[in-house]
Amino acid sequence: MSGEKKVAREILIATLGTEPQGVTWMLDWLLGQGYPIREVLVLHTQSDVVKSALEKLDLEFGLAQTYPGLSYRREAIHGEAGPILDLASERDAWAFLRTIYRAIRRARQAGQVVHLSLTGGRKTMAVYAMVAAQLLFGEHDRAWHMISDVHWSGSEKRMHPSPSDRFQVVPVPVVRWGDAATVQILLSEVDDPWEAIRRQQEYALQEKMRQRREFWQHYLTPAQREVAELLVREGLDNAAIARRLGKSEHTVANQLTRIYRAFDQWRGLPIGKTGASRAAFIAEFAPLFLNEET
Repeated sequence: MSGEKKVAREILIATLGTEPQGVTWMLDWLLGQGYPIREVLVLHTQSDVVKSALEKLDLEFGLAQTYPGLSYRREAIHGEAGPILDLASERDAWAFLRTIYRAIRRARQAGQVVHLSLTGGRKTMAVYAMVAAQLLFGEHDRAWHMISDVHWSGSEKRMHPSPSDRFQVVPVPVVRWGDAATVQILLSEVDDPWEAIRRQQEYALQEKMRQRREFWQHYLTPAQREVAELLVREGLDNAAIARRLGKSEHTVANQLTRIYRAFDQWRGLPIGKTGASRAAFIAEFAPLFLNEET
């Protein structure tokens, strides 16, 4: 419909401390690299020392018209007890995690590609922002950090780099906790980061158990499963397993060798480089029998 507002395709989400250049330098670099950023969201605390940085950013995106056609928003961090002045406690950090999680989630729900800047603000912000990214990022989302020799704490605080400024922007690898299906569930259903973490852990455990059952059923023969179950469930040695099953110790030893090779294959280890051991095998598959009656 012609009356619908078109959502910007790529968004920069940036944290802010006392140095507003962290936002504009990053934005300038991204635009210079050809990323079609059309929206900037700045997340910030509400301390007095941050106000001047916000005023400079308001000017850049407002009266100065440095970025015509680019949408700019800023969002203050709130906790259950009110405005967050600084990330000075665990409760403050949790409030920021809720804020950054929901910001990324809104952008992903709107179909935007997220560029997450980890340059500004407290180091705690970067740490918790990465947690949110690990939960919600898609294939095309990116996290960035700036490395610079420029001393922004001086009296001259240029909002844009000059050709002589030595700095570089580096991508920060984000190891996503879940697959695409899991992320879609979080995007559609989970608005709270702590619930998202709980669900992600639950999904990961379920997937691990599925993989263990798959190994047990498809990598082992019925005879090998008999040996493996006595090993894992009861911790029997080779001689005890042999007596229980009416086999020779030599036969049991050979079967365990094949079981461990299958275990290595299942774990993706190179052929001939075994890492399997009795203790590792028991530790991996003991959860299959934890909830069964003995």
